Amino acid sequence: MEPNEFYTALKELSGTSYKWNVSSDKTITAQRNRGADKGQVLNPITVLASYKGLGVYNTSKRDTLKAGRLLGLTRTFTENAYHASVGSFNRGNVQVVRGKIKSALEI
Repeated sequence: MEPNEFYTALKELSGTSYKWNVSSDKTITAQRNRGADKGQVLNPITVLASYKGLGVYNTSKRDTLKAGRLLGLTRTFTENAYHASVGSFNRGNVQVVRGKIKSALEI
């Protein structure tokens, strides 16, 4: 999966059973509204992996990298997307990825 395909898939997910939130500390998370895992908080990569039926993952870096690998994303892009969703960095590619994720989700 290419990064552009990732953003397109996120755009399609914006109206489904997830409530997206950007907090004041710049974290981007989604909370499930339905199903057995109702109330679980996920990041954009783990949401997409779960939606595609690749398993349910936590928001840890290890689980995010595993979900990104199963989605076919490169390790570099997955790390940038993880840091963008956690809000730990605000420089370079992480800042660009954060902006594109927010734009795809329209938040």
